[in-house]
Amino acid sequence: MKIKLTENRKKILVLSCMVVLLVVAGTLSIVLNLNAGKTPDNSLDGTQSTFFSELQSDKELRKNEQIALLDAIINNDNSTKEAIANAEAEKLAIVTNIKTEMALESMIKSKGFQNVAVMIGNEKINVFVDKAELLDEETATICSLIMEQTKFTIADIIINPTVQSN
Repeated sequence: MKIKLTENRKKILVLSCMVVLLVVAGTLSIVLNLNAGKTPDNSLDGTQSTFFSELQSDKELRKNEQIALLDAIINNDNSTKEAIANAEAEKLAIVTNIKTEMALESMIKSKGFQNVAVMIGNEKINVFVDKAELLDEETATICSLIMEQTKFTIADIIINPTVQSN
């Protein structure tokens, strides 16, 4: 049985596939950069700062690419009203997540962490901090801040210490 697709549906399907590929590429980029940063000589010097700089750059690039794709859908004269509404809603969610991530990073930094990166996903939130090990009080403080500012529960929070012990 053949499924007949209209021209608009074909375009929406292609754009949707592009968004999925972009998310996969962004995720792979972050994972590969995280794995590349796990060398035995990581310390709080320039290497650690570089890790956080690269992580933030990758995060920003990925979100900018997602927003650009959504803008293409929104500004396309051939996009359906439903596709435009979905793209606008997804763009709003991305912008909201960016604001929340920035606020959480500032709050966590105010608790004494020099380098912090927060990444909000659909079901989990990842926090990267520049310590080899966190005290229970530090973990509780980070989790408390996140739960106060977001919909995430303790089970949704993943805290990743990034400095390896010498």
